[in-house]
Formats: sequence, structure tokens, C-alpha cells
Amino acid sequence: MIEIGRIGLIESGDEIGCQVKVVNDSENTDGFLILTGKNLRDPKVEAFDGWVENEKELSGYFEESKWVIKWL
Repeated sequence: MIEIGRIGLIESGDEIGCQVKVVNDSENTDGFLILTGKNLRDPKVEAFDGWVENEKELSGYFEESKWVIKWL
């Protein structure tokens, strides 16, 4: 299950060891932001983002990345 608004640790797949957070950005873009980085709680640490239009694309993004997430 993909958690919205929570940080998770990528345990397997692309970007193993990084954190991920999905943000519902429906107010601005009608989609979801997918943030990844070494420590998403620290605003000084570099983070990367992706964007998808809907929940179906979000699921596809996670499947394509082969992510196994431990939600914190």
C-alpha cells in the first residue's frame, strides 16, 4: 500500500537506502509529487521529485521502480 504524506525507507529496488514521500498536490497540480532523498526530514539535504497525474500512475511509478517500502 502506498502511504500519502508519510516518509518511507526504500528497502529494495531503485534508489535503495533513500527515503520517499508522496505528497497529494491536488490543490496545485491535480496530481501527486514523489519526493526522494537521503533524509527528507532535513531541508538542507538534496532531494529529487517526480510527478504523476493520478493514483493509477502513482502505482505504476512504484511498480516500475520496484520499490519495497518500510513506512516510518
